[in-house]
Formats: sequence, structure tokens, C-alpha cells
Amino acid sequence: MIYDAVIFDVDGVLIDTSRSFTAAVVDAVAVATGSPRFTVEEVRQLKIIRGFNNEWVVAVVGAAWLRFRDTLPFTEFARNIDGHGGGLTGLRQVIGERLTPQFEARVVRLAQEAYGGTTACKRLYGIEPTTLHGPGRWREEVPLLPVEVIRPLISRVGIVSGRYAPEMELAFQLLGWRLPPEQVAISDDPAFDKPNPVRLLAILRRLASRQALFVGDTRDDLELVRNARREGAAIDFCYIGFSPAPWPEVAHEYPSVLNMLEHIEVQYDQSATD
Repeated sequence: MIYDAVIFDVDGVLIDTSRSFTAAVVDAVAVATGSPRFTVEEVRQLKIIRGFNNEWVVAVVGAAWLRFRDTLPFTEFARNIDGHGGGLTGLRQVIGERLTPQFEARVVRLAQEAYGGTTACKRLYGIEPTTLHGPGRWREEVPLLPVEVIRPLISRVGIVSGRYAPEMELAFQLLGWRLPPEQVAISDDPAFDKPNPVRLLAILRRLASRQALFVGDTRDDLELVRNARREGAAIDFCYIGFSPAPWPEVAHEYPSVLNMLEHIEVQYDQSATD
């Protein structure tokens, strides 16, 4: 298959965030609950079900499990949440009124403090750390797609990310390349977050794509592609992560985005390499 547009998720695809966002979530849950039982493994379990594109939601679920349902195996807890719609919606139905807005806000703030730290929390979230005073987990992010590889493809590339604008700016600075705003969808309005396909469809129209590929690593990424197809888009899904892919409807799966680009053919403007 030859693709004329490639749309990327950011975290876990273009940037290794295992030591940044994921670590910040684990840090926040440990501080909020006093327990180290919520680990990277539990984070991975949430990423394969609906509603967990946002890392702060992952943190709230981890803290809620330990605070309210710690006798229940996490796999079963996650399954219950998925059965009630996934994400915060499912969590609130499973936990009920004990899950207060104050509890959620506290966990989110801790996760933001862990990620932004003393070096970037104010710039990213408009707050100064009050509990976690490290330099910030964001400093541990690693770019996964070098400039020389992406440069020829820039005119055929888009991004759909759950990052907020300041977080996306950090990502572009780290990557060393950027896209025009019209080719980037960020999280500035929850109504348009994944899996809502509206902004993905707008990017595909801008690129005049006839056959696109979306590259992601979560269930919400797959749901985004499914919803775009329902709106008439010709788009396949490529899973980046541990093999085998945990869901059907995956056209391709690779351990890394670099490995993917070694095997997937993308039409692009040859003059961009001159």
C-alpha cells in the first residue's frame, strides 16, 4: 500500500515518554495514595482500553483504584471501567460519589507537578509546584524521529495529539522540526479530543489525501481512525508498540516509527530533499 499522507500521534510514537508522562503519572499516584502498587504495567493496561489518551485521566484512575478499590485486581478494575464506557465517564460510574472533583483535581495537579517540575510547571500549566519540587519529568523525553528522516515528508504529515499547546511546543523543540498549525490538532477543547475525528478529517482535507495512514499506540487512536472511516475517510491504522497488536483492524504494526518508515511507502515532494 502507498500512502499520500501520514498522521502521527506524539507520545509513544514520535517521542519516548516512558520516563516523562508515564513516570509522572506513576509518581503522582504514589504521592496521592502513599502506595507504589500502580506501575508502568497498569498504565499499559489502561492504554489498550477506551478513554485513556489523556495521561492525567490515567493518574486519576490509578489513584482511585488504590484509594477506593485496592482489594480488586487492577485488570478487573480496568475491565469494569471499560464496560461502563471507559475513561473518566466509566471511572465515575464504577466509583460513584466517593470520586469527588477535589480528589480528581488533586491527582491531576500532582501529575502536572511531576511532569513540569520547577523548570516548566508555570510555563505549561500556570502553577508553581507545591508538593513535587523536582526539575520535571519532561526533561527525560527522547525524540524518536530524526529531522533528516522527517524532512522530506513534512508536506504530507499531520499530527493529532492529546497534548496541550505548551506541551506541543515542548515536543516540537525536542524533535527539532515542526509543522504548520493547519496540520496539527492539539487538545484545546475536550469536545474535539480523540476519538472525535473532526480535526483529523480537517487535516486530511488540507493534505488532499486519498489514502492516509494514522500512526498511534493507544485504543483511542484506533477509535479515532474507526470514526474517521465512518465519515468516509480512506485511512488505515498503524500500531507502534509491543507485538502483537492488542486489537483488530490494525493494518500495520511495528516496534518503532523508524522501523515503520523503512517498510511503508509514502508519496512526497522530491524537491524537499534538494
